[in-house]
Amino acid sequence: MKIYMLNCNTKKFILVTVLTTIVFVTLAFSLSIDNSFVTVEATKDPQVSSSSNQGKVFVMYAASLIKTFEDSFGPLFQKETGYTYEGEARGSVQVANMIIDGLRRPDVFVSAGTIPIMKLMNTSTSNNNGDGGKSSSSTTSLAEWLIKFASAEMVIAYSPTSRFYSDLEKARKGEIPWYEVLSKQGFKFGRTDPELDPKGYYMIITAKLSNMYYNDSTIKQRILGEDDRNPKQIFPEEILKTILEQGQLDAVAAYKHEAVARGLPYITLPSQINLADPALFDFYRKAFYTSGTGQTVFGEPIYFSVTIPEVVKNPDGAISFIIFLISTKGQSILESQGLNYIKPVIEGNIDKTPSSIKNLLEPIKQLSSS
Repeated sequence: MKIYMLNCNTKKFILVTVLTTIVFVTLAFSLSIDNSFVTVEATKDPQVSSSSNQGKVFVMYAASLIKTFEDSFGPLFQKETGYTYEGEARGSVQVANMIIDGLRRPDVFVSAGTIPIMKLMNTSTSNNNGDGGKSSSSTTSLAEWLIKFASAEMVIAYSPTSRFYSDLEKARKGEIPWYEVLSKQGFKFGRTDPELDPKGYYMIITAKLSNMYYNDSTIKQRILGEDDRNPKQIFPEEILKTILEQGQLDAVAAYKHEAVARGLPYITLPSQINLADPALFDFYRKAFYTSGTGQTVFGEPIYFSVTIPEVVKNPDGAISFIIFLISTKGQSILESQGLNYIKPVIEGNIDKTPSSIKNLLEPIKQLSSS
């Protein structure tokens, strides 16, 4: 039998190797525990760092909601849930186009009207199943479902500093026709691009309905001009109200909740033209707008809707946002800002709706369909 003796240097090497291994194993185990803890706590602590994006919820929404979401809803959602809220406001059609073109990957999309989300439902994308394309890819829509959660109405918001303020006040009180004021020489009226923003085509539809309701075929042309995209009137949705507040415009096409949120005076329009009354659905559909791509948009009651796009990065955070949106607190915020809260209704592929949302709305959905 041979006995091998280890010299001093060899003993030191083995000892160092063993100790190093123990340290690394211990450290790895410790980090595993710590990471699990951070992942769970990220949904509870509003101060959690968003450097890893674990706690961030990216919401793209109709720019008409910018003051409501940035001043009220977003901060309260962050405080209540611990998720870091990040919002971006644009015209809803523009948001849909950006998602389709791969320019944005929001966790949540809140749209004015349902058509922009339906556009995602009708657009497919391919997934490679996460294996680098080794297996066959699957095709899915960019959105599978939507939830209607609030309704809105068209109004004419105006500037307190407008030189037509006296006439606008008379129109608000019903003493003179609102469209006569907007038709005055030198009156500066602003609206959004109907190719990018639902409110843009809703205003055109409202004007066409006005022709019918007041039995005057000249109203639309007098207040909007010959061109549906009159360059003198078209402004980006994100800055339209700011331009009004700065006194560069006399009045703008707006939703009621925008005027309420910003404290702007506004003219209430008859229910036959304000796109707010579900009972007038058939009358609203008599007016329409045809886009540059040939899509026809018929008049309809205006509903705000929400979905989780297929490109979502933080599904748990997205679900949390929608649950908060349709909660009692969410309802209170929306109503305080001038939106008309409705019982949420799911449309589209209901089976693809996250169960935690679907189960919450199931009784409401059944009532709505009865």
